[in-house]
Amino acid sequence: MTDTLTVRIYNVRFGDAILVTVPDRDPDTQETTTRRILVDVGNVSEGTGTGGGGDDEVFEPVLESILQELGGEPLDLYVMTHEHLDHVQGLFYAATKLPGLHLDTRFKVNNVWLTGSAHPDYYDTHPDARRKKLEFDAMYRRLAAFLRLHAASAASGLMEILANNDPTKTAPCVAYLRGLSPARTTYLYRGVGLEGRHPFREATFSVWAPEEDTSDYYGSFQSIDGGAVPLLATGTSSEQPAPAPLADPLPPPGVDVGAFLNLVAARRSGIADNLLAIDQAANNTSVVFSLSWRGWNLLFPGDAEVRSWKTMNKKGVLAPVHFLKVAHHGSHNGTPADKIFDAILPESPPDAKPRRAAVSTWQDTYSGIPHPPTDARITSRCTLKSTLDNPDAPFYEIEFPG
Repeated sequence: MTDTLTVRIYNVRFGDAILVTVPDRDPDTQETTTRRILVDVGNVSEGTGTGGGGDDEVFEPVLESILQELGGEPLDLYVMTHEHLDHVQGLFYAATKLPGLHLDTRFKVNNVWLTGSAHPDYYDTHPDARRKKLEFDAMYRRLAAFLRLHAASAASGLMEILANNDPTKTAPCVAYLRGLSPARTTYLYRGVGLEGRHPFREATFSVWAPEEDTSDYYGSFQSIDGGAVPLLATGTSSEQPAPAPLADPLPPPGVDVGAFLNLVAARRSGIADNLLAIDQAANNTSVVFSLSWRGWNLLFPGDAEVRSWKTMNKKGVLAPVHFLKVAHHGSHNGTPADKIFDAILPESPPDAKPRRAAVSTWQDTYSGIPHPPTDARITSRCTLKSTLDNPDAPFYEIEFPG
């Protein structure tokens, strides 16, 4: 319909690929032009573990569908939220592994938005962020060497997180995205002016995050005892006397005992927490933007986690929305709690418009995703749709009438 904004959530398993179709009315001529925004395209690496959240075969039908929607016209705006494979690898994969799609001639992009820290010179101009990034990269290499050696005993989800944060895999994907429209690429952070950065005349945008200096998004690491800790140890160094071993907790009903105990051991050794700290740092650099159109407010927060949401709250940018793209595939740390949650989905709606939320996710990829309590919190305020509602469907759509 020419008078309806549509959000299409593609089923890319554990990842995001979102196509937003916007009827954009020129206030001067009153003519309406159909414009499209593509947010991310990716999923976690194929074959990294037992979860099955990565599958390269999904990219061809998804990209073919997007090309059909474009109908030979250029894409108006592409947005890369952050540098994780489950958000960035799809277009690069299609361009390099699917020559039959002819992406080089069929996929033209007029404007590109990338998270600010994806700028090739970012870490040269932001020394605090550079210092943190170097520290985190060193820890990643240390964890990667150990986990790849002990992959068979790794706790559930750790190999997927490891692969999703692999800079040697994300770097060529991001380089490809930078080249989609070199003269029309903007590196976003809160406060960047958007005038001339998109063609929309009626729809308006606001960037809520990230901050320009991403150093605050990096947490601290737990000690892993100089590297002497095996994955299934209790967290002691071979060079120090071992304390009395901790009793292993019992797994919750229905949870595999071996996988649960491996996770407990990984947490004790610091491996899991340190890998999660690396994962969270990248998630918190996500572009978070709102789109306002004919009284509807739609929020796309990438995979923003707790640190980013707290910063957004501190900066006073939070506001009620009618649509929430659920961050981090439904993880408990992707949807803010308490006052922050109330700020975007208040218990008493500000108007009579229906409120919706959408999540793209997959079972048994990351530990704790999906997260039923988070789903329940969201559904207490609005209607929630998930790719798991019909996992065989190529996509689902949410419409906003004008």
